[in-house]
Amino acid sequence: MEIKLEDYDFYIRPGATDMRKGSRSLAYIVQNEMQLEPFTKAVFLFCGGSKRTIKAIVWDDNGWIEIIKRLECGSSFKWPDTEQEAVQIEVSNLLLLLKGNDVWRRFPVFTPKYVG
Repeated sequence: MEIKLEDYDFYIRPGATDMRKGSRSLAYIVQNEMQLEPFTKAVFLFCGGSKRTIKAIVWDDNGWIEIIKRLECGSSFKWPDTEQEAVQIEVSNLLLLLKGNDVWRRFPVFTPKYVG
Protein backbone atom coordinates (compact mmCIF):
# COMPACT_ATOMS: atom_id res chain seq x y z
CA MET A 1 0.00 0.00 0.00
CA GLU A 2 1.40 3.37 -1.04
CA ILE A 3 0.62 6.36 1.17
CA LYS A 4 0.70 9.76 -0.52
CA LEU A 5 0.83 12.69 1.88
CA GLU A 6 -0.85 14.97 -0.66
CA ASP A 7 -3.97 12.78 -0.41
CA TYR A 8 -4.45 13.78 3.25
CA ASP A 9 -5.60 16.95 4.96
CA PHE A 10 -3.61 18.03 8.03
CA TYR A 11 -5.27 19.72 11.01
CA ILE A 12 -3.68 21.17 14.12
CA ARG A 13 -5.34 21.55 17.48
CA PRO A 14 -3.99 24.82 18.89
CA GLY A 15 -2.91 25.06 22.51
CA ALA A 16 -1.80 22.29 24.84
CA THR A 17 -3.22 18.76 24.81
CA ASP A 18 -2.72 16.13 27.50
CA MET A 19 -0.19 13.78 25.89
CA ARG A 20 -1.37 10.91 28.11
CA LYS A 21 -4.44 10.68 25.88
CA GLY A 22 -4.55 7.90 23.33
CA SER A 23 -5.93 7.92 19.81
CA ARG A 24 -9.54 7.33 20.86
CA SER A 25 -9.57 10.26 23.31
CA LEU A 26 -7.82 12.47 20.76
CA ALA A 27 -10.42 11.51 18.14
CA TYR A 28 -13.10 12.60 20.61
CA ILE A 29 -11.40 16.03 20.76
CA VAL A 30 -11.36 16.17 16.94
CA GLN A 31 -15.07 15.40 16.79
CA ASN A 32 -16.40 17.43 19.71
CA GLU A 33 -14.00 20.34 20.16
CA MET A 34 -12.55 20.86 16.69
CA GLN A 35 -15.89 20.03 15.04
CA LEU A 36 -14.17 17.84 12.41
CA GLU A 37 -14.82 14.29 11.24
CA PRO A 38 -12.09 12.03 12.66
CA PHE A 39 -12.69 9.16 10.20
CA THR A 40 -11.84 11.12 7.03
CA LYS A 41 -8.57 10.99 5.13
CA ALA A 42 -6.94 13.44 7.50
CA VAL A 43 -4.10 13.63 10.00
CA PHE A 44 -4.81 15.43 13.28
CA LEU A 45 -1.93 16.89 15.28
CA PHE A 46 -1.70 17.72 18.98
CA CYS A 47 1.06 19.20 21.13
CA GLY A 48 1.75 18.80 24.84
CA GLY A 49 2.06 21.59 27.38
CA SER A 50 5.87 21.57 27.32
CA LYS A 51 5.74 21.84 23.50
CA ARG A 52 8.32 19.06 23.28
CA THR A 53 5.92 16.29 22.19
CA ILE A 54 3.63 16.13 19.17
CA LYS A 55 1.10 13.36 18.58
CA ALA A 56 -0.65 12.67 15.31
CA ILE A 57 -3.59 10.37 14.70
CA VAL A 58 -5.04 9.11 11.45
CA TRP A 59 -7.86 6.62 10.80
CA ASP A 60 -6.77 3.76 8.54
CA ASP A 61 -9.91 1.83 7.46
CA ASN A 62 -10.18 -0.34 10.57
CA GLY A 63 -8.06 1.28 13.26
CA TRP A 64 -6.04 4.25 14.42
CA ILE A 65 -2.44 5.01 13.58
CA GLU A 66 -0.80 7.06 16.32
CA ILE A 67 2.53 8.78 15.70
CA ILE A 68 4.62 10.55 18.35
CA LYS A 69 7.59 12.87 17.97
CA ARG A 70 9.34 13.87 21.18
CA LEU A 71 12.22 16.35 21.08
CA GLU A 72 15.20 15.17 23.09
CA CYS A 73 17.40 18.18 22.27
CA GLY A 74 16.02 20.47 25.00
CA SER A 75 14.18 22.72 22.52
CA SER A 76 10.46 23.00 21.92
CA PHE A 77 8.14 23.22 18.94
CA LYS A 78 6.57 26.51 17.89
CA TRP A 79 2.87 25.76 18.34
CA PRO A 80 -0.16 28.00 17.84
CA ASP A 81 -2.16 29.04 20.89
CA THR A 82 -5.40 30.13 19.23
CA GLU A 83 -7.67 28.79 16.50
CA GLN A 84 -7.04 31.98 14.53
CA GLU A 85 -3.39 30.98 14.26
CA ALA A 86 -3.95 27.46 12.91
CA VAL A 87 -6.57 24.90 12.11
CA GLN A 88 -5.45 23.42 8.80
CA ILE A 89 -1.83 23.20 7.72
CA GLU A 90 -0.19 22.34 4.41
CA VAL A 91 2.01 19.24 4.36
CA SER A 92 5.04 21.33 3.34
CA ASN A 93 4.60 23.47 6.48
CA LEU A 94 4.09 20.37 8.61
CA LEU A 95 7.43 18.98 7.48
CA LEU A 96 9.09 22.31 8.27
CA LEU A 97 7.39 22.35 11.70
CA LEU A 98 8.75 18.89 12.51
CA LYS A 99 12.24 20.16 11.66
CA GLY A 100 11.81 23.01 14.17
CA ASN A 101 10.68 25.93 11.98
CA ASP A 102 8.08 28.49 13.06
CA VAL A 103 5.56 28.16 10.21
CA TRP A 104 3.10 30.63 11.77
CA ARG A 105 5.35 33.64 11.71
CA ARG A 106 4.28 35.74 8.77
CA PHE A 107 5.71 39.05 7.65
CA PRO A 108 3.23 41.75 6.71
CA VAL A 109 2.81 42.64 3.06
CA PHE A 110 4.63 45.88 2.31
CA THR A 111 3.83 47.81 -0.85
CA PRO A 112 6.03 50.92 -1.07
CA LYS A 113 5.09 53.79 -3.32
CA TYR A 114 8.44 55.59 -3.42
CA VAL A 115 12.09 54.70 -2.93
CA GLY A 116 13.70 56.64 -0.10
